[in-house]
Amino acid sequence: MKNIIRKTLKEVYHNTPDEDVVGKEFWFEYHCFESPKSCDAELWYRSHQKVLVLRRGIDDNDEYPDEPKVYDVVFKDGFEATAYDDELMHSPNEFYRPDPPKRIK
Repeated sequence: MKNIIRKTLKEVYHNTPDEDVVGKEFWFEYHCFESPKSCDAELWYRSHQKVLVLRRGIDDNDEYPDEPKVYDVVFKDGFEATAYDDELMHSPNEFYRPDPPKRIK
């Protein structure tokens, strides 16, 4: 069932004008290398938090319509990053990755 939801969400995002996503809040789930050694570890530690979509991100995917769009987002703590459209969720029920660990200092 989750695969059906994921596929549907991807289709929704790819067919949604950017203005329908920008300025809205979504849940974020990190989908890359889950490790403190990842260059995106700060994103991983913030997985399963709400984000506000600021604007369409800069990428090369406009030439490839089947590739995910990217958006610049901001977390409640002020951290800004870029997220792929398939990492933006409408509900925590859509998460399929485990919660990230607590950050080791």
